Amino acid sequence: MSQDIESVAIAAIARQKNIDPHFIGLDDSLDQLHISSLDAITILYEIEEALDIEIPNEALDSLKTVRDIVAGVTRLVGR
Repeated sequence: MSQDIESVAIAAIARQKNIDPHFIGLDDSLDQLHISSLDAITILYEIEEALDIEIPNEALDSLKTVRDIVAGVTRLVGR
């Protein structure tokens, strides 16, 4: 399931920022990818829709890397 979450997250970032998904790594920071807070909200919404989950808005503050997004979503799905 974690690989699926990783794929969904990277695909959402790639679509939002118009980046080839092959150039997005787990350790890339959201700053490196030029992801604004508005971009992050849109990306998380797309992940929520794809995985049928709800991500709390306060989670945005703790997301610094792609890995943070994947780990956070993985924890939510595991509940």
